Amino acid sequence: MNHSLLHSSTSRGLIQVISEDRIRRLEVCTQFSNLGYTVIPLTEMNFTPKSRRPDADICVLLDQRSITEFMFAVDSVPEQNLIPVLYYPLLTHELQQACLKPSRTASHETMAPFAELRTNDSLDHISRLLDSAIKYSRLSHKCTELISELNLRSSRRLIGYSQAIQTLRDRIADLVHLRTPVLVQGGVGSELSVVAEIIHDSMFLNYQPLIRVNCSTLTIENVERELIGYFSNETGSYSDEPVWNPGQFEQAAGGTLVLDQVHLTSLPVQAALLKILESSEYRSPEDSQQKKLNCRIISLSHLSLHELSTQNQFKRKLAGILSTSSLSVPRLNDRKEDLALLTENLLSEVANTEGTVPKLLTLDGLELLKKHDWSGDLQELRNLIQHVNRVDNGPRLDAASLLPWIGSESISNVDSLTGMTLREMEQKLIESTFARCGGNRESTAQILDIGLRTLSGKLRSYGYPPRGGPDSKRTFSVRRAA
Repeated sequence: MNHSLLHSSTSRGLIQVISEDRIRRLEVCTQFSNLGYTVIPLTEMNFTPKSRRPDADICVLLDQRSITEFMFAVDSVPEQNLIPVLYYPLLTHELQQACLKPSRTASHETMAPFAELRTNDSLDHISRLLDSAIKYSRLSHKCTELISELNLRSSRRLIGYSQAIQTLRDRIADLVHLRTPVLVQGGVGSELSVVAEIIHDSMFLNYQPLIRVNCSTLTIENVERELIGYFSNETGSYSDEPVWNPGQFEQAAGGTLVLDQVHLTSLPVQAALLKILESSEYRSPEDSQQKKLNCRIISLSHLSLHELSTQNQFKRKLAGILSTSSLSVPRLNDRKEDLALLTENLLSEVANTEGTVPKLLTLDGLELLKKHDWSGDLQELRNLIQHVNRVDNGPRLDAASLLPWIGSESISNVDSLTGMTLREMEQKLIESTFARCGGNRESTAQILDIGLRTLSGKLRSYGYPPRGGPDSKRTFSVRRAA
């Protein structure tokens, strides 16, 4: 039977009435119907998501069994799948207390009814309670829909529609409203910080702080200074008192603290973290008071903390706390069906940053990207797109423009440029472009967008023979990574 057909233009709401007592059920249903509500009489109760009537606004429980079954359902069904409940029992006070306080783990607040109706209540009072419950139900349902839409919009920053990325979106949606610590794991080059930002944005709507801590830089000497805070020697503008500099725990209060590269945390720093996280409080030097840890912890790691703990490189108890909930970010090699969307998105992103027209990805270019082993994950793809966009002025991203650079060590390993001077980086770019163009100076100058004389002068300074001189017609080849 389609219960939506029971609604009329004058119906004040749809109510489920549950009771094994047929006479009692009929009596209450008649009473509610006379007040203008549409009523569905039920003999048994089942709160599983599949069997729940989504068009029902509230349900009214009339006897001890229905109340008890509702309380047991709270533990096994997500709260958003339950509809507001009103008790209308013919029970003694002792029986009601027994129903509300069984030997279970759920909280009293979770099990408590929206309201309790009594047989001696006036019809006007009952009507007001029902209207309030129905209004609450509809607003709650609307709020749930808006939150789901917000989570969906936020997770769209995870580009792709592969099964792996869809699973990640579902996992994020499951964890986003929990306050427990979350461990986000993925390979080097995967954008773990994006997942942390999505969790934070979905929960706090950007109104609360998001503080990042690079755990690889923490030492036992500075861990308390960085995380808890310190007094600086300089005095304030309006007093001679030392200035208090709050630590990351205090700065992240009410928001999220991201422990980046947590797998690189030293053992002494791990001990200090464990002491704080285990007790969820720390002693502040500002007022010598114990303060509660009031932020959500999200840890980012490129290695398994469990494996590190078995190798005695990470404290087992700390790993258990940080990984109360965990997310695994899929590798790019495991979702190559997303490469087309990822590449087009990066082409648009790079073009907007550099003020150019986005290149068009061709089929042969896409096939070449799919055949490549992305050991540097998404960061390697991003570096490749940025590099090709700078040295190639062509309108397309095809196999010809990708071949000289894909798999190049200087592209896949972004750390290879660390420590180089600007002149060394310029020389590396000019020489690699010159080799790619097979020693053609005109093509090299055009790609680099510099004058031919300027190019020739720089090549001479690098030790290349002058144009037309001895060895000037030698063949140049691109050095490929093994």
